[in-house]
Order: sequence, then C-alpha cells, then structure tokens
Amino acid sequence: MIETINEPGIPSTASPINSTADTPCGLLNWFHEFAGLLGLPCACFVRTTGRVVARSSHESVPEGSSDLRRQSLSCRSLEVSVLPGELLHFVLPVPMDNRYVIEGFARGGAAPIAFALVAHLWDSRWDETQFQSWAETVPVCEQRILERLLLCSLRTLEKDHREAELQLEVRSLTQQMDYAQEQMNLLHVLAHNLHLSRPTEELASLCLGNLESLIDCGGAVICFEDIEKGRRFLPQGELPFDDAGLSRLLARFEHNDWSQPLVRNKLHHSVLGSEFPGLKNLVIASIGDDAHRYGWIVACNLRGGTDFEMAEASLVGSIATILGTHAQNIRLFDEHDDLLLSFVRSLVSSLDAKDRHTRGHSERVALIARRIGMELHLADSDLDDIYLSSLLHDLGKIGVDDRILSKPGRLTISEFAQIQQHPLIGHQILQQLKNLKSILPGVRNHHEAYNGSGYPDQLRGEDIPLMARIISVADSYDAMVTDRPYRKGMPLEKVEEIFHRGAGEQWDPRVIEAYFAARDDIRVLFESYSSTIGNLLDNQSLSQSGIFSSRTGLR
Repeated sequence: MIETINEPGIPSTASPINSTADTPCGLLNWFHEFAGLLGLPCACFVRTTGRVVARSSHESVPEGSSDLRRQSLSCRSLEVSVLPGELLHFVLPVPMDNRYVIEGFARGGAAPIAFALVAHLWDSRWDETQFQSWAETVPVCEQRILERLLLCSLRTLEKDHREAELQLEVRSLTQQMDYAQEQMNLLHVLAHNLHLSRPTEELASLCLGNLESLIDCGGAVICFEDIEKGRRFLPQGELPFDDAGLSRLLARFEHNDWSQPLVRNKLHHSVLGSEFPGLKNLVIASIGDDAHRYGWIVACNLRGGTDFEMAEASLVGSIATILGTHAQNIRLFDEHDDLLLSFVRSLVSSLDAKDRHTRGHSERVALIARRIGMELHLADSDLDDIYLSSLLHDLGKIGVDDRILSKPGRLTISEFAQIQQHPLIGHQILQQLKNLKSILPGVRNHHEAYNGSGYPDQLRGEDIPLMARIISVADSYDAMVTDRPYRKGMPLEKVEEIFHRGAGEQWDPRVIEAYFAARDDIRVLFESYSSTIGNLLDNQSLSQSGIFSSRTGLR
C-alpha cells in the first residue's frame, strides 16, 4: 500500500496521490512510481525540515528517528549503510528535486533484529513491541543486491520518463507538421484558382492589358512595394509623372482610408494638378490591406473629357484585389512551404544532434537522391517526394539508443537488431501525417536489397518502391564516401567498384546506371555541400550550374 502524507488541515482525497500545499504533485507521482518499482518500505521527506511528505506504507520508516534523520538530511548521493543488527539503511536525494530525500530500510539477514542493538537510533516513541512488529515487515536483502536494486529502479524510472517525454515531443511535432500540411493544401487550392505559378509581374502586365482595353485612359502604372527589393514600377501608356513623381503622389495620400479606391477628378486648377502638370483625373487602389500592403495601381487621365466614376473605380479596385490576393497567396504559400521544410529540418536536426558524426547525412542523401531521380526523368512532384522522403529516411533513429548510434566499433547482433527497427519507427511516426503518405515507401524500405536480403520487409526487385531503390543508392554512396569515427571514407573509385558489383544484388541496376550517368554532378554536389546551402531547392549556385532546376521552392 502506498500512502501520501497530508499536512494538518488539508483534507485527503480518494486518490492514492495527493500533494500537500507546498509539495509538488509531480514529485509525489515520481516517488510513488519509484516506491512501486523498488518494493521496499521507504519515505520521502523535506531535506531542510525533516518533515515526511509521502511514504510507501503507514509504517515504512520508524517515527522519530531524529539522529538517523540528521545523517540522511546531509546526503548528496545514494548511500547504503549497515546499522547494528544487520539492519540496512538507504538514503538518496530525489533526482528531480534535491530539496527532498528518500529514506528506507531492509534487513541484511533473516535473523530477528535485537531491539537493544538499534534502540539508540530512535527516540522513545517506539517501544520494543512496536519495533519488532515493524522489523518483521521489512524485507531481507543483501547490501550488494539492495544497491543494485536502488540504481536499477532509478534508471528504469528515468528511462520511462525520457521515453514519455520523447513520445510527447514526437506527438507535438507530428501535430504541428499535420497542421502545416493541411494549411498548405488549402493554399494549393487557392494557388490553382489564381494561377499561382504565374510570376507576379506577368500577372500584373496582364492586368494592365485588361485595364487598357476596358478603361480608355491615358496611362496606368502598377507599383509593387517590397522591403527587400524596394519599389518596382510597371508603367503603361503616357503618364504625367516619372517614378519619383509617383512616389511623391502616393506619399500625399499616405493616411487615406484604402478600404475603397481613391478617385480625384477635375485636377486642372487644383494644388495637385499644379504639382503634376498634365494630370486631369486619377484612380488609386491599394494592392493588399494595411496589414499586408504589396503596392498600388494608378490609372489617370480618362480620355473624352469625362470623369472617373464608380464603374471605373470599381474595376481598378477589383484588379487591385486580384493582385493583392495573388501576392498574399504567394506569401502564405512560401511561408508554409518554409514551415514544412523547417519542421522537417527540425526533425533532421534532432537526429543529427544524436550522432554528430553523421551530421548532414540526411540532407546530402536528399540532394543525391533527387539528382538520380532527375536522371530517371521523374516528374517534379516525384522529385519533391524523393527529396522529403530522403530528408526523413533516418527519422526512426530518434527511437534508437544514443549509445548504439554513436558506438565507434562493430555492433553486436542485438544492437544491429535495434538499428534495423529505425525504418519501422520512422514509418510509424510519419504515417500519422495523412498528407505525407507519398513519402512513406522511401522511409520504410530504403534498406531493402534488390535480391530480397534487406529489411524490414525482405522485398525483392521491382517489388521495392522505386523511391526506396533510389534512396538506397544515395544512402549507400554517402555512407561509403563520408568519414566515420571508426574508418576513413572510401575513395570514389572503390565506391563505384562496389556499385558495379552490387548492381542486381544489393541495388537496382537501372538506378545504378542513372547514378553513373549523373556521377560528375553528384561528385560536385557532394564536395560543395555545406550545412548552410544544403537545401538544393534554395541553392542558387547549383541551380545556375545546371545540376538542378532553378525552382526556388517545393511546388
């Protein structure tokens, strides 16, 4: 039975875990878990006052053990001492909160403990009958076994808590990635409706062309505002101002309410007209809103001596709305693309942190695999899936013991069996993300062998998903070429000799053939890789060299 001690005046509850006013509930939970693993009577008390806050049974520790308690209060690590009469006394600080100490007893031998030998250790609150009744309930345990039991209980509890924290962290990251993916799907729909693949300037030119055909005005201009690039002007027709003049004109209406287009007519004899000779009338509409303003569209000098009316103003406003929606969609889409890749890289960084010797491995594999996929003339969407799957192909190692991942020597059979679980662990984590189903085959099956001797599913030949066959070659290339703490990286000639011998056995011959067709690009890619330019889709130098396409983001 496990009991929690309550301060006077604080009512107990039916729960076996009930914190006092100043005792953290988490500490009490930890103590009860520890006491349950230990299986010995023990109590938890405050180091500074000696006040008992929880115990494993009503009589787990003799009451009033003031002399012994003073010894316990000063402990800084696990201590097991032998008291008179072969009574074993153990004390240890609570790892999660050093303000609390755990104390308990065991019997070193089966013979009854003579009260006369230990009476001096306690105050007079216990007589011999009470002591003997308590002593009979104390389990017998050798000192050496007791020390190991205490250490094992602490380590088991620490391991359980670490696993629980890891599961919570993985669940949190999974939810965030799923949320980001759902948002990206929504943005993809908007992109399709607004032809998101079209450059902003191209869409703006089309808008100006449509404006010219519908409104017979002297000229129009679209001004884009960008924090990084500054203002960009797309003029059309004859305008009574240059770029600097347009900036001055827009500054005049800086504090205008842009919920509706601004219309100004009959400007011949106005202050504005005198500042901009030749300006007769105009319509200005904001591209975007106050929170996200992307620029302005201005139409001026309606021909025929007529004024701008609501119809023309509404049309200009509608075009500005189209441009604003397009710009907003691009911004949000790019942000969510970056968010997804950031989440992926956060997971990869977490994995890299577990083993500094393989840092950058996943991203290099992603670069190499995508280049091989390009050589196989795969669709852009397939290349993107291969890239993401490669980034996450070793995600399951987050569930493998760090000591195994960083072991410098040969793994034991048991250790290698744990390593072989990482494709299944990664698959299990990512399969909860319903919008990343397309990358799962690469994560699960990148360690399959073409002859069926791989793992985890022992797939053979064409039964192995193509994505996994490509990642397998890229993964093997990086593993063989890269230096490891227990060996130097192989020369490229040796690696390619192994590829030749393993084609049809370990690897898909067609993928090996694609590797050799792209071998020069892959060598340049590998040699020029650094963690700062690892993302091939943002790597402009590689894009401009022709090794990769010049796209700037996942689409």
